[in-house]
Amino acid sequence: MTERGWARPITDASWADLDPREFERFRRLVGAAGSRADAGLAGLPDRELAAALGVAGQAASEQGTAEPALLPEALLLFGRPAAIRWFLPWHEAAMQVLRADEAVVNDFFHWPLFRLAEELLARFRARNTEQVVRFELVRVQVPAFSELAFRELITNALTHRDYDVPGAVHVRWADDRIEITNPVGPAAGPSPGTVLVGPPRPRNPLLVDAFRRAGIAHRTGHGIARAVADQLRHGLAAPRFDHPAQQMAVATLPAAPADLAFARYVAGRERLGQPLGRAELQLVTALRHGQRLRTAQAAALLATDRSQARAHLVGLLQAGLVQAGLVQVSGDSAGRTWHLTDQVHRDLRECAAHVRAQTTGRYPAAPVPTAQTAPSGWAIPGGGPALPHRQRAADGG
Repeated sequence: MTERGWARPITDASWADLDPREFERFRRLVGAAGSRADAGLAGLPDRELAAALGVAGQAASEQGTAEPALLPEALLLFGRPAAIRWFLPWHEAAMQVLRADEAVVNDFFHWPLFRLAEELLARFRARNTEQVVRFELVRVQVPAFSELAFRELITNALTHRDYDVPGAVHVRWADDRIEITNPVGPAAGPSPGTVLVGPPRPRNPLLVDAFRRAGIAHRTGHGIARAVADQLRHGLAAPRFDHPAQQMAVATLPAAPADLAFARYVAGRERLGQPLGRAELQLVTALRHGQRLRTAQAAALLATDRSQARAHLVGLLQAGLVQAGLVQVSGDSAGRTWHLTDQVHRDLRECAAHVRAQTTGRYPAAPVPTAQTAPSGWAIPGGGPALPHRQRAADGG
């Protein structure tokens, strides 16, 4: 497989290797996603839908009739599990729940990608918890892990993995983290965490495009940046990215306790029409923890150059005409450092006092399951995806 995906069809694969239920799943996804999806695809017959996604073409048979020529992506998106295992033996995914060094859940799947994404998200929702704090009369839900971040990292792992490299996509849920690993080729390029800006460079563009047109991923790309931003806006730790082995990429969501005061502060700004973007969230979070930053340190944090980092810092210095800036600068050009203003520190202390009053008074911020309160409509409007029946998993249903 090249950087641009597979170029040739699987000559032995036939239309019978695709599952009509997976095409229907795609249509449900499109319907549930609304404006995020390509609505015109939902009304197409199966073969026209596959052709519109670029995963099937037309090839003349010996009898002179037209038969679809299937690319490997067609099997990955719509294939029957038995066909996937036969033609694409390296495709596998696992969900593991770890307690100390023991796996209390250890399930492996050879399912097509849309079904697999639904299953992994459903299991995430069933295990994730949240706390509730209040900003004035608004309830602010603070999850243990951002669902948006998890969805973007799963999408990234499934669509950017190298399907010519042995290994499985692993989701490991441990006490201190959720770790998502996926196989990559020796020329996989930089770690996703170092590519927060610039145009996206998908390894499997047809898979990425299918996920975007289904409404699972955003059309603009930059899912990693959104994952970082949504973790930070909830007062959670930013995802970490690493290449611990030559053919493995790892994304980690740390299970650090949420900073409820900061989550309330960010929610308050959003209610006032003054939201913080991804870069601003990264900078303010770093300044809260490290007190001061040099421009070069800000550039390294944002994975950009000094001029762009300085532009973001100046934007925080001049936050608006009505409200004072969030940062101020000290020192001359050679030793210039940036730090939060006294007003921001006062606002954060006020948010912390409100959170303490809620957690010790009549509005407790106790963890509660999010399975019922998570956004519905991932696949099935009004309920979200349901876990498949166990008896159907064996027969590929």
